[in-house]
Amino acid sequence: MLIKLLLLFFVFSFLFRSDLSFDQDLGRHIKLGEIIVAEGKVPKTNLFSYTNPDFPFINTHWLFEVLVYGFDQTIGLQALLILKIIVVLTAVGIILKLISKDNAALLLPVGFIFLHVLRERLELRPEIFSFLFTAGTYYILEKSVIPAKAGIQLNKFHSAYILPLIQLIWINIHIYFFVGLILQAIYLIHLGYQYLRSQTGFVKIKIMSVILILSVLVSLINPNGLQGLLYPLKVTANYGYSIVENQTMFFLENINFRDPNFLFVKISTGIVILSLLAALIRRHFDIRNFLQAISGVVLTLMYVRSFPYLVFLSLPAVLQNFGVIKYKGLTYSLSLVTCLLLLFESFLYLNGDYYRFRDDQHQVKLGYTESVKGAMDFVLENNLPQPIFNNFDIGSYIIYRGYPKYQVFVDGRPEAYPSQFFSGIYIPGQADYNNFKELEKLYGFRTIIFSHTDQTPWAKTFLSAVTRDENWNLVYVDDFMIILVKPETAKALQLKHVDLTTLSPNSYQFKDHLSYLRLGLFLLNNQYQNGLSFIQRALLINPNSPAANSIMGNASTNSFFW
Repeated sequence: MLIKLLLLFFVFSFLFRSDLSFDQDLGRHIKLGEIIVAEGKVPKTNLFSYTNPDFPFINTHWLFEVLVYGFDQTIGLQALLILKIIVVLTAVGIILKLISKDNAALLLPVGFIFLHVLRERLELRPEIFSFLFTAGTYYILEKSVIPAKAGIQLNKFHSAYILPLIQLIWINIHIYFFVGLILQAIYLIHLGYQYLRSQTGFVKIKIMSVILILSVLVSLINPNGLQGLLYPLKVTANYGYSIVENQTMFFLENINFRDPNFLFVKISTGIVILSLLAALIRRHFDIRNFLQAISGVVLTLMYVRSFPYLVFLSLPAVLQNFGVIKYKGLTYSLSLVTCLLLLFESFLYLNGDYYRFRDDQHQVKLGYTESVKGAMDFVLENNLPQPIFNNFDIGSYIIYRGYPKYQVFVDGRPEAYPSQFFSGIYIPGQADYNNFKELEKLYGFRTIIFSHTDQTPWAKTFLSAVTRDENWNLVYVDDFMIILVKPETAKALQLKHVDLTTLSPNSYQFKDHLSYLRLGLFLLNNQYQNGLSFIQRALLINPNSPAANSIMGNASTNSFFW
């Protein structure tokens, strides 16, 4: 019990932090929830973009959107952060509850390693309910199906009848509903395997088959019917824009993307393989443990967004594969060392040192980071004209604050736009400024709202060109955003031109070093040497900033960007 509490405390220590959901999709989710409640139906087209308003869009998380809108209108969005912690801790707690005392000797060291991968997906997203439903489905199946060793024991099978109801909710809240069907299929295969070996349990096979069929049938009860059920098989077919969460960690490593969670995924995968070898050596091969352990690994290696399934699918199976291990000198020592490491790492999360040492923008508090808020305040206060040109990353927040008055050029849903839009319009329009000028003629852009933290090569090229274009006036700059308007608009609205060459850190009162660091990097990336003054200000606030120290070190040896 103490070990499980320690592991839950560890998860809580990195869950208790600021949330970046508004920099991703939360704003759009809230707006869609508002529309669904008002109209009594789920929109089936893009809706928010003037470039592709009629493009078909299958919404697999509409129930989550209604939920977050309901919180926004009643007890407040802050309560959602508490709900997120409760949901994730409950999901982890259910998984830990599945681990018996016989398999607990390795729980602390193995669990400590595996739980690190949860850090990859901690923002307020619909997927937190997939974590909960995966854990719940796993628990129900394990407790109702497995006690077949002494006979049929149908009296313990009744809880499995709740699985179709879980699937009905799940398919309307997150696209990973298919994990529940996979789990049911695994346990059906397990029952079939047991029957072939012992000729017992046929009644359970029939009942489990009915439950699986019912779960598939109720999954058709979604706004898109059969298309919604099959959507996970084809969701990426139309993707014209690559996003990090849908890549493999190996692809990201090849393009020099660094993520500390990759190491723990590799170690955890190695432990899964060792556990399977241990089960084979011990001649205690269990098909359900094999399939669950492998399912977690396969999902994880396919998509970065699936990292948590190493915990929610593989962890209990791994410990069962290792079998009964007694507490002895080695296991005691291993657990003691792990306990000390766990407490030390938890302390680093809870006092904020982990985030400061890594130049991570999270803070130790329950609150939302709204990086686009200042820019949208400026847009709305000055009633800036449309159409707007914006980049992919910030479209959802513009929708949240601006729709229906403002429609976006693009938002963070690759599946809501034709792939040709990204490959033939969005990316070329930034990669070559001449292409952007053609788009400007086509769409008649009058305002540009863009996050200068966009690290794509085409965005960097575009930012360098547009900030030097005399046909656009830079009227707003903060640590995350820039806004440009036409000269006649700036004159009519009496908006002051921002000169990047004379921009000074004294003009800002940022509270943390990362804000100065981001703005300094934007200036330096565009050959404005005054960016170094922002880096110096960042170092005054946090002398241990790795990025700021690296930049100043390069600058001192005259080997910086120029």
